[in-house]
Amino acid sequence: MRILVLGDSLGLPRPHRINNYSPSETELAVSYNQTYPSIIQKMLMEEFYDENYFEVINRSRRFCNIKDILREFGDFLFFYQPDVIILQIGIVDCWFREKRAQIVNLKEFEQTFNKIIEMLKLRPNCKLIIVGISPTSEKMDNRYVGQNQEIKKYNDSYKAHVDNNKVFYIDIESFVDPKFAYKYLLPDDQHLNIDGNKLVAQELLKIIRSIFYCKKGCINYEKTNLEEAYSDFKNAFIEYPYFEDNIFNFVQMLMEFGQNEELEIVKTFCKVNIRNQEIRDLLLI
Repeated sequence: MRILVLGDSLGLPRPHRINNYSPSETELAVSYNQTYPSIIQKMLMEEFYDENYFEVINRSRRFCNIKDILREFGDFLFFYQPDVIILQIGIVDCWFREKRAQIVNLKEFEQTFNKIIEMLKLRPNCKLIIVGISPTSEKMDNRYVGQNQEIKKYNDSYKAHVDNNKVFYIDIESFVDPKFAYKYLLPDDQHLNIDGNKLVAQELLKIIRSIFYCKKGCINYEKTNLEEAYSDFKNAFIEYPYFEDNIFNFVQMLMEFGQNEELEIVKTFCKVNIRNQEIRDLLLI
């Protein structure tokens, strides 16, 4: 599985003082092996070393915005041929600058992201995982009044495209409390600290594992390895139960195997969390 990370400096190593960095410094605020792309590469290789090869390509760049991503997205999509794209972009776009101007305003951001989604459709098997824009600290939100509300608007434009089949979303806003932002952010109020990188990696791994197990389950089902397929779909559901394609596969296997107790658990979950009518019809809910 090839995983391509597209983003800004949040996916890169970070010195303690970016504007006063000296090569003589022996320790960074976040070293490369502490970044979330490096963490997911290490974890996937350790967990699945005997089954598949995982490759994580980190194409994050400092001061990158969504228009920069669009300019190269065709190359990323068709030349790299990724199975999964992780998109972590937006803080550069939405941040208030002189006279509250933004590098990419909300309308432009939405229009540009729409074009990325349309291009993504040309590779049906490629999944997109969006890492939402993190809120900034309460201190910084007071300095740039309304910045966190603006971040929410940009994140909402992402959420409008999420279907938990082709496009997935990690809601960083649900983890980072502006009053206690330094739990996950560096003192610059924007970049992820070591724990922030661990958090993003942890949430990414849930979705990536689910995609992997679902894909493996489909292969085993086609080979009529039904016990293995059932186990794979179950693992995918455990890792990330919102993956709708996998839910459909898992429910069909549960019905085929007569696993009524597990089926009721999935049914209860879907009643609350899943709006996909095909799944609801299958479960008679």
